[in-house]
Amino acid sequence: MGRGTAQLSKAKAMRWWGPFNGRTMQLLSDAFDTAGYVSRFTNKGRIRLEGAVSATDADTIHHALEQETPWELQLVSKEGRPEIINRRELNALPESEIQQRLQDAAERAQSGLSWLRLGVNLLDKSGEDFPLTPFASLLKSPQFAQFCGELTGLSDLTLTELSAVCYRPGDFFTQHTDLAARLCFEWNFSRDWRADWGGQVLFHSPSGDIEGGISPRLNDLSLYAGDQPRSIASVAPYAGTPRFSVIGRFV
Repeated sequence: MGRGTAQLSKAKAMRWWGPFNGRTMQLLSDAFDTAGYVSRFTNKGRIRLEGAVSATDADTIHHALEQETPWELQLVSKEGRPEIINRRELNALPESEIQQRLQDAAERAQSGLSWLRLGVNLLDKSGEDFPLTPFASLLKSPQFAQFCGELTGLSDLTLTELSAVCYRPGDFFTQHTDLAARLCFEWNFSRDWRADWGGQVLFHSPSGDIEGGISPRLNDLSLYAGDQPRSIASVAPYAGTPRFSVIGRFV
């Protein structure tokens, strides 16, 4: 997994130099005890942090995810192929075909890897007209990789994937691992989430039990080793709001 002992230093607030609705976005890295988080990550392979950006920035990111993000449908086909269907393609499909693809993804989930959600790739997005560009720029910066390394003891982290995701009622991601990733993260921006709405990141033991979980919360950053078996619990049909987050992986 490449876990090493990184040179630790007291982290200072890291600033992304650019406009975010007229302000600069700041990573509040000085609010966390890096040594304590390294110990927890070494022991359990996962940690979570609350409030790594300001409440104002978290509200702005939530608004961008809820109101301004051009979502695409992401799912797995009956044959096991990942599929991404953008809005234009989705509008051109007959309703019967859309429902069949949703059913295929759900049926495949009974016996193998499958997922159903909305998403958009942020790794190659840029431009002032894209609402999540400032936050994506922060996450793609060397400072964020350094911050994650100081919290986990991992060095020389390189970001290879970055996406915004949205889980609606009925959406899910079955049990999986990512052995090629040294570190994965999810920064959740779900507001007023109730535990009975589902949508938790569930960590699975070798015996098949659930050994831990992380409920969606606004401005909640989770870091976990790629080799940890995990799933996203299906969102309940009565959930009062979608589950919003930004996810990424480092190698």
